[in-house]
Amino acid sequence: MDVKILDGGFSGQLSTHVGAKIDGDPLWTSRFLATNPDAVYATHLDFLRAGADIIETNTYQVSVSDLMKYLSITKEDGINLLQDAVRLAKKAVNDYMKEIKGNDNVGNRNPIIAGSCGPYGSSLHDGSEYNGSYGKSTPRETMIEWHKSRIDSFIGAGIDLLALETIPCYQEAEMIVKLLREYPNVKAWLSFSCERNSRNLADGSNFQEVISRCYKMALPGQIIAVGVNCLPPKDVTGLLKDINKGSGSEFLPLIAYPNSCELYSPGIGWIEDKNCPPFESFIPEWLELGVRYLGGCCRMYADNIRSVRKEVYNYRQRKGI
Repeated sequence: MDVKILDGGFSGQLSTHVGAKIDGDPLWTSRFLATNPDAVYATHLDFLRAGADIIETNTYQVSVSDLMKYLSITKEDGINLLQDAVRLAKKAVNDYMKEIKGNDNVGNRNPIIAGSCGPYGSSLHDGSEYNGSYGKSTPRETMIEWHKSRIDSFIGAGIDLLALETIPCYQEAEMIVKLLREYPNVKAWLSFSCERNSRNLADGSNFQEVISRCYKMALPGQIIAVGVNCLPPKDVTGLLKDINKGSGSEFLPLIAYPNSCELYSPGIGWIEDKNCPPFESFIPEWLELGVRYLGGCCRMYADNIRSVRKEVYNYRQRKGI
């Protein structure tokens, strides 16, 4: 069983390196590509040292047009900044590999980089990325242009794969998979934002029907995993169960990187969910369901990723695999 460990929530870990405001900024962590690239590099290195096999660029909610708008820069400069996100991650990987040279006790010896591509709704700053309502009203061409600008930038910078993540509506999911087909040599994972305590996407669409349709739409082997992110850990199993049930069906590699066991309240911030079992306690059942890419999203720090890697190791030891 080959399980790849992802990094955690970039914003949270970045906050350990900077004193500036992060949440609420229209560019979110991407602003630091221009204002504090050293902190971006240091955050990547934190996750690599914690055992991440895959780190993501800090580009979740931006495109070239967003960088142009909020930094008052040219299109060329916007492209360069997006490519800087890849270059900083590459620098962290290269330096980390030099750091671990000769150390046979390190598990993540060949880390790779995923270009973070969050949903179009995250650029609207109206909360619609949490319900997917924009999927019905936004022209397909508008979403394509927004996504394509950064995908082209990532590919130009030599990205390893794409993280098509936190997608809340089926319209955008199908659009982005069709767009992906235009890049036959590029691989990606596809993860969704879902309703709490349900088996639906944030827009109410049936989760398993949408992922099945999208997986079949992609070119063979192009989507390396499908799954969920940015949700409470306790909601993961209900969404992923039955996908790989039955020996007659094709095995579908799954990905899960939920939030910590905390809940976000507007105006208050993050509040501990005292009824949530420890994050690590969910990992064995997720692995049994077919999760092969595992990490964390909001409020999951480098120390949490270290614990995730340890739990995966313990699981494999118990199973003798």
